[in-house]
Amino acid sequence: MLNTQHIRLLHVAGSLRLVYCSGPLLKAAQNAHIHDDSKTFVDLQMLKPEDEVLQAFNDMYDDNMTLFVNKYFKGPGTEFEKWTPSDWHENPDFLKKIKDPQLVEWAKELHGLWKELGRKIKKEVEKTPGQFSLVYVENPFIIPGGRFREFYYWDSYWVVKGLLLSEMYSTVRGMILNFVSMVKRYGFVPNGGRVYFEKRSQPPFLIPIVYEYLKASKDIQFVSDIMEHLVEEYNFWMTNRNVTITVDGANYTLNNYNVKMGMPRPESYREDVETANGLNKGGAAELFSNIASACESGWDFSSRWFNASNKLRSARTKNIIPVDLNSVLCKNEKILSDLFWEVGDVSKASMYRNAYTQRRIAIQAVLWNNDEGSWFDYDIETSSLNNQFFASNIAPWWANCYGNGYGNAEKEEKVLNYLQKTGVLSYPGGVPTSLVNTTQQWDFPNAWPPLQDMVIEALGSSLLTEARDTAERLAQNWTLTNWRAFRQSNAMYEKYDVRNQGDPGHGGEYEVQTGFGWTNGVVLTLLDRYGNILEADAKQPVSSAHTNKVVIETVYALLMAIAIIFIGII
Repeated sequence: MLNTQHIRLLHVAGSLRLVYCSGPLLKAAQNAHIHDDSKTFVDLQMLKPEDEVLQAFNDMYDDNMTLFVNKYFKGPGTEFEKWTPSDWHENPDFLKKIKDPQLVEWAKELHGLWKELGRKIKKEVEKTPGQFSLVYVENPFIIPGGRFREFYYWDSYWVVKGLLLSEMYSTVRGMILNFVSMVKRYGFVPNGGRVYFEKRSQPPFLIPIVYEYLKASKDIQFVSDIMEHLVEEYNFWMTNRNVTITVDGANYTLNNYNVKMGMPRPESYREDVETANGLNKGGAAELFSNIASACESGWDFSSRWFNASNKLRSARTKNIIPVDLNSVLCKNEKILSDLFWEVGDVSKASMYRNAYTQRRIAIQAVLWNNDEGSWFDYDIETSSLNNQFFASNIAPWWANCYGNGYGNAEKEEKVLNYLQKTGVLSYPGGVPTSLVNTTQQWDFPNAWPPLQDMVIEALGSSLLTEARDTAERLAQNWTLTNWRAFRQSNAMYEKYDVRNQGDPGHGGEYEVQTGFGWTNGVVLTLLDRYGNILEADAKQPVSSAHTNKVVIETVYALLMAIAIIFIGII
């Protein structure tokens, strides 16, 4: 146990959070296996100030952690007050674009889910922040759902796309201000809204989020007011997550995920300890750092980050230069250039336009494989490309970060041929995340909404008719995947199984979650983009009421037919 003076020094210094992030109390509570999900404990509210709880733990005369936790903690989910978004209304204009009446009704249901997924933090969290793992932000926000009770960084890009279609501009503006407050506090946007996420981020989508908001709202003054914080978020990645490599005698600066955290993730404490079992202290610390870096990628977990054994224990995320991260940053550079042009700063617009150009050149030189006809992750340690399929491989196409930035039919044809050759376009339930089944959730057979949106948007923007037709077919398949699952279970899932339309995904550290923020946002995006051609599955009932109506009508028709026959006989 730690002595009282040591506890107080650490608490005052603010250098370590000894309940939610590390320390003997966290270790004891997680090892007691009080909750099936490790995340539950670190989401609980402390009923007393941190010093008192730590002192009580230090003075424990027995080892009954269940009684201790039940006495000094409550929750999860106590941090929020009831909130209904004031900018929600029943019939946003995008509904008019949808041809199929059944899909119109479904879109209305999904539009209504924003009210269920909305959260507003109690002032109590602001007044006594030491008793919560939740980071206080002023404005309400939309959560993913399920065990994900707080806002998440890259999830919010697809949530925002859906909210903007729902014309919830005030909610989006508030969410952006929340992210800006995080940048002011930490110098970057963390993975999510909990203190245990403070050491890692997620794919940097704040700038694209702001750009989507600007396109919908035309609120250039708001964007101008927060520009310095957008630049600060971008600079975090260029300062703390950058790597320079040499290819064919030329130097290129690109970015990777690199979290400096040599301890278990608090929200997955038991899992990480088990994964590192048997490693020496240095080896375990390095593994924890690579695991946290994989979480920073949003792909937790995937064979992308493993060695040939395809085991989580072999994670080496920091050695990988990811295609999608660099594509997102390329998109950021293009948007920053455009935004500075909009606000009249020609010098900075030119600077970021040059960064965008240099990024395109680097992606071409380092990540493109002309023989395969695709981009791939680059392995720093082996100085080679990982030529396996991942749905992220075509991210430069999605980000318009190839050729001269205005499309390139020759390259698009190569990439389309590559996708066809791998067979990933032929699955009924979506484009698989990878073709390797490791039982991890960011591998086969799972398909994830953000990746579907990126693939469909890339193909749909093509100069090639065949690519655009493929995008339409994929949009139809993904719509049916979500539609069928919703009609069967009345739930939207975070991921789906590509092998069967309507089957939820599986694998990884936790059960598949429902809600679900980015899933709803992607479906609404597709209904807006392709609503004139998308069709619901006529074999699937809209609701039980619809089913009863069909049964009644069928029985009535049969009785009428029998009556007609009977009258004819008479």
